[in-house]
Amino acid sequence: MFFMKTFFYVLLIILASIIQISFLSHFDFLKSINLILIILILTAISDYPLSLFGAILGGFLLDIYSNFWFGSTIVALISVVIIIKVVFNNYLNKYHLFTYPVIGFIGVLSFNIIIILLSGFFYWIGVNKFIFILDKFYWINLIEQIILNIIFIILFYLFATLIRINFKKIINYEK
Repeated sequence: MFFMKTFFYVLLIILASIIQISFLSHFDFLKSINLILIILILTAISDYPLSLFGAILGGFLLDIYSNFWFGSTIVALISVVIIIKVVFNNYLNKYHLFTYPVIGFIGVLSFNIIIILLSGFFYWIGVNKFIFILDKFYWINLIEQIILNIIFIILFYLFATLIRINFKKIINYEK
């Protein structure tokens, strides 16, 4: 059972990274959606080790096509998974619809803060010539990214709940 769950999770991460890199990045409105981050936010609460593995795999796949220093996305995604798990265990500790927008807000905001800090660090030590400019367009993009990712987190949560309920009905019907 664990092997199948891991296998489908790896396929989901690979499919999400392909969709994000090849499809969503070409649309102005949809390029703010980070599917890997959404999947990690939804799974960090329920299956922490699997979400850490997903952060490494998804970060690697996103780092291949990223402008940032290689490994920045991996570090940011692993940090987000850890932050989400700590916040959920210490402050929220309930599974319901309102938990996921809060966790989504914290996850998206912490991901962006970590990327900014890593970008500034690599610029400061002279490894990278690229640094974020925190102008009005960055803040507008950040607000758009937070709103869109929270909407998609809620939609994915509702979809997963609907599938889980229907799957339980099918299993109970066969008995």
